[in-house]
Amino acid sequence: MSAELRNRKRLERLRQQADALLDLTQAINRNVPDGELFGSYRRVLEFMGVGKLALFCRDEKDGAWDCAVEWGYPTRLPRLEDAEAALGGKAHAIVAGDTAVEFDLAIPVEQDGEVIAYVVMGDQEEGHGMSPSIRHVRFITTLTNVLVVALRNRALTAQRILTAGLERELALAGEMQAMLLPRVLPDDGNRNFAARYRPHHHVGGDYYDAIRLPDGRMAMAMADVSGKGMPAAFLMSNFQAHLHAHLERPGVDLEMLVHTLNQRVFRSAGGEKFITFFFAIHDAEKGTLDYVNCGHNPPLFVSGGGPGMFLAEGCPGLGMLDRLPSVGVGSLKAGPGSTLVCFTDGLVEQENPEGEPYGEHRLQQLVEQERTASAEVLNAAIIVDWEQHRGTADPADDTALLTTRFA
Repeated sequence: MSAELRNRKRLERLRQQADALLDLTQAINRNVPDGELFGSYRRVLEFMGVGKLALFCRDEKDGAWDCAVEWGYPTRLPRLEDAEAALGGKAHAIVAGDTAVEFDLAIPVEQDGEVIAYVVMGDQEEGHGMSPSIRHVRFITTLTNVLVVALRNRALTAQRILTAGLERELALAGEMQAMLLPRVLPDDGNRNFAARYRPHHHVGGDYYDAIRLPDGRMAMAMADVSGKGMPAAFLMSNFQAHLHAHLERPGVDLEMLVHTLNQRVFRSAGGEKFITFFFAIHDAEKGTLDYVNCGHNPPLFVSGGGPGMFLAEGCPGLGMLDRLPSVGVGSLKAGPGSTLVCFTDGLVEQENPEGEPYGEHRLQQLVEQERTASAEVLNAAIIVDWEQHRGTADPADDTALLTTRFA
């Protein structure tokens, strides 16, 4: 073969390679689906005579290696847990079931010094001079690098967009949730309130309130919605609106209120989300506290002199069932010097570095010890003790605390 003919063939091969790279790049820029890109990749290399090839790409979720495209091998190649161990040995064979699938060459594809794929090549026919895999190895490596790096960047970009969207959603939900919490709690001669709220990251589903009723009694509420993000924030917002609407009516009946709220939550969430809810009404003239606990962490009630007790009487969480079979209403004396501490699970379930939860018992001991303190001082003491317990452990959940001191 003359030098001129060799040069002409070489130039033609380079032109075909450049066209293939351009076509692949344009397809990537058009955001062509992964399957179509792998199909184009295969057609280009088969046209160049590559009879056997498999491309293993790393799964970012678990670090294993999936065979993204393959042809020319006698059996389907398996997922590799450790590609370096499977492809870097002297055997040059991949074990697929009972079969050892031989290959000639395995080339790592790197991005920023990290191996993200392997090209495994062989030849369908042997004994015909230099194999196409060897002859075109530089181009195959370049083409594979362009494809795999682009797909990885696409996945990373999609993840960043998803993360940014989720963060923005959580931030918006956090703003919505913060609007539900009262900026100022009522304070009169019969009751002294104090509250603390610590969100976990951008948003939590906690809600607390103290609402003066038309007849002069005082209502106290603490709730927590399952889930996070905008759906949970919308559900809690809807719940708060319905609660306030019902409390504007005279003669609130606790059992009827809970049945109505349960139906509202179930219709809104379709059983997919629920709300735990504690609600109490204090009558200062009678010195009584009537309450219902709908699957919420039982609040702690400590009288002026006796031991504390946790208020659990009630029913399941709101929205778990389309209809509540029964609602239990608790009632107790709440005379001067008594204290009610309402909280969400982020308080008592918080673990220390050794994995031990803060727990109800520790909370009860502290409140009984500080039973003469004002609501604000007691809340501060609880938070300090909670932080000392938490130590260097990350907060597990959002934490709400509403304390009422009865005068």
